[in-house]
Amino acid sequence: MDKPTLDYYALHASEVAQRYEVTPSPLAHRFTESFPAGGRILDIGCGSGRDLAQLHKQGFQPYGVDGTEEFVQLAQRLHPELRGRVVQGLLPDLHPPFDGEFDGVLCCAVLMHIDSTELFNAALSIKRCLKVNGRLLISVPSQRSDTGDGERDANGRLFKTYPSAYLRLIFERLGFSLINEWGNSDAMTRQGIEWVSLLFQLKSEANTRPIDQIEGVLNHDKKTATYKFALFRALAEIATQSPNSVTWLANGKVALPVRYVAEKWLQYYWPLVESKEFMPQISAEAPDADNWIKFRRSLGMLIGLYTNAGGYSGFRIERNKGALSADKQKLLKMVMSEIASAIVTGPVKYAGGALITGRVFDYDAASKSILIPNDLWIELSHLGYWVSQAVILQWAEKTTGLGKGIDVASVVGLLLDKEDIRSTAEARRIFSSLPSLECVWTGVSLKDNFEVDHVIPFDLWHNNDAWNLLPSSNSANGKKSNKLPSSELLKRRKENIIYFWEILKNLESDKFKKEAETLLVLPETNWQNLLFGQVSAAIEMTALQRGVRRWSHSSQS
Repeated sequence: MDKPTLDYYALHASEVAQRYEVTPSPLAHRFTESFPAGGRILDIGCGSGRDLAQLHKQGFQPYGVDGTEEFVQLAQRLHPELRGRVVQGLLPDLHPPFDGEFDGVLCCAVLMHIDSTELFNAALSIKRCLKVNGRLLISVPSQRSDTGDGERDANGRLFKTYPSAYLRLIFERLGFSLINEWGNSDAMTRQGIEWVSLLFQLKSEANTRPIDQIEGVLNHDKKTATYKFALFRALAEIATQSPNSVTWLANGKVALPVRYVAEKWLQYYWPLVESKEFMPQISAEAPDADNWIKFRRSLGMLIGLYTNAGGYSGFRIERNKGALSADKQKLLKMVMSEIASAIVTGPVKYAGGALITGRVFDYDAASKSILIPNDLWIELSHLGYWVSQAVILQWAEKTTGLGKGIDVASVVGLLLDKEDIRSTAEARRIFSSLPSLECVWTGVSLKDNFEVDHVIPFDLWHNNDAWNLLPSSNSANGKKSNKLPSSELLKRRKENIIYFWEILKNLESDKFKKEAETLLVLPETNWQNLLFGQVSAAIEMTALQRGVRRWSHSSQS
């Protein structure tokens, strides 16, 4: 805390206390909505003990610290119920008093006396006093007219006016989440002085927000293999495209079945293992070495079966139709088991373990699920596309570092080489077999010359699932291009969209249901409306997050 300010309060503690005691607490009416009933609350900079007395009166367990011994003594003399509950302590280097672990912290009219060079450390000290999910209520001046053009008043006290957005940034970087913000006039009715109060909740034990955990693992965590890149790429894509794949738990985490991540890894590593040029994915991995990634050999065997049968797309179609032979099913089971093992014993176990952020994930063997903090999953849902793009480049750079003579562009090409046109050929074959056909977007009759349109453009989702492939006229397909259908167009053509889905499901039930899992597990009844709702939501979120233009066949765009 600023020394001249501290010296002033030590010298004038009695007169300042008198002013405080006759002025109603400006935050007392916020206590019950801010802190858990009966909780242990620490008032940092408690002064005369006025707010502590109010906390006690409202049924909380109040404790206080102040930078001057004079206020420590005054608070307990003016409010006998506080005896033994107030000690001397000072920001920015406050050690948690009374064994810490508080349910709430009150910090009223204190941060204004902290210089900007010490503000982050002060915020960090406040955090150390709180339990995870604890609440923080702070109040600072938003306007101050008694400091002239400077930052000190006539008595030499420091009064910093920190914008609330700046305080929010500091505390959110430390794992807090803003709950509410209020503006209020000065309790002493002084002209030209206004206040702002902010209520936070500590959401993470780490010193960072979830996005910083991601950045920390990707840029600073030890990586001897590409596994951590593969894990975060998979989580980012699943969070943005398959939000219903997780179960929300009561312990502040979500459970994601590891099989969903393993499916993504199969897709990502297929072209890398298939490449004629050996692409090492772990330190010292080489064609004639023994330390291959644990699933390279089995995946290579699976790939070999589809070298002349459509590659990954051919495999995917056959698998989704339920048409794999017994031998292929056995081999696929081995591949998926080895991939799942690599995920669980590798990046899930070690991501963040060497960093200050601490271990990021857990694994529940009973449900075979990766446990992910809620905040991290929400962050991935918002920023998944950008995380995925960043990870692809880092993955490519890591691969070039593991081998010799490999260029980044070649690896990026392989990592983006997901599926080819064969995946739309199945849909075209089904639509061509129908006695009559119309454009899903315009309703015009279609002949042999029609297009298979991606409802969510392939460039956005790289998705060839059956629900995303519908017949379109050449004209409509050209105009829609890489745009997303408008909300109005989706509603207007809902029956037509569902009509084609029902045809696809009736003719290839296993394939349609398997591929619909991208959005939800299809129930036996009312699946049409539920799937339509999920597709509509996916389109709206993709448009919002990616800034994609919308299209309606009546538009001239």
